[in-house]
Amino acid sequence: MVDLKQLQYFAACARTGSISKAAEVLYTTQSSVSKVIKAMETSMNVTLFERYAKGIRLTREGEHVYKYACPILDHLEKLQAFDRQEEKEVLLVSCNPSSWFADMFVQFYQKNQKESIHYQVYSASSREIVDRVRERSDDVGFVYVMKNQLPAFQYFLARNYLEFTALKTTDITLYPGAGHPYWQEEGRQMTLSGLKLIQRFPDEFSPDNYWDISDENGDTAADAETVITTNSDYIMERILHVSDLVNISGGYLAEEPWRKVTGEVPLSGNENQVLFGYVKRQNEPLSAWAGKFVDFLKEKLGI
Repeated sequence: MVDLKQLQYFAACARTGSISKAAEVLYTTQSSVSKVIKAMETSMNVTLFERYAKGIRLTREGEHVYKYACPILDHLEKLQAFDRQEEKEVLLVSCNPSSWFADMFVQFYQKNQKESIHYQVYSASSREIVDRVRERSDDVGFVYVMKNQLPAFQYFLARNYLEFTALKTTDITLYPGAGHPYWQEEGRQMTLSGLKLIQRFPDEFSPDNYWDISDENGDTAADAETVITTNSDYIMERILHVSDLVNISGGYLAEEPWRKVTGEVPLSGNENQVLFGYVKRQNEPLSAWAGKFVDFLKEKLGI
């Protein structure tokens, strides 16, 4: 059987690419590291490293073992740190990338910075947020969902023993960059056809998966050219300040300074709406601080 010491020594060797360097990291001797690795290889009946004059390198089997060893050691580290955090209350949150949400979290932290709280905020796709809330890595997850995808999303959540609560509905909106002709030509009509886009990575339930969106002329974004795909709101902000690219996203939830610089062009229509809300585990109340954070967002949204 593989034991914890073997996994720790194995990971140190894989990360450093050297028995001697691993020994330094582990505060032990080269011979001790070599014996532990050899015992691990014997117990698993595999060769984990190729040996060279100047170091070591993972074999194909070693790479496979390393993929599984890393999360085990990561979870161990979290368990060892648990006693250092138990005196603090926690707020574990995940969210779709959003400048507005980032601003809200900063304000919430400022409001409660004198409290003894450990915060964890993770930016992710809707599917990853579902996984994280289901696995209790997060207390609550905040997502943007296309209204026409809501039944599919709710079915997906129900299969994972989760539920969604909508907080606000907005129209799908175009955000032309500062250099787009829309701003230079008075009366110019903004249509979806032929747009050059900057979008976040596609998320099947959110406006980032925008192909079925249509404007009042019946044009769709199917023929648009996606020039940049990013998960960074900072890059989105900077590009829209200096280019003619367009972002398709949800409408304002509340004040979002970077969007005010470029302006918005809403696409009306019931099918072109997006919901902002949160995901939590079924039949479980939110943790104390998750509940306070949701109430804080409701206040900011005017609910």
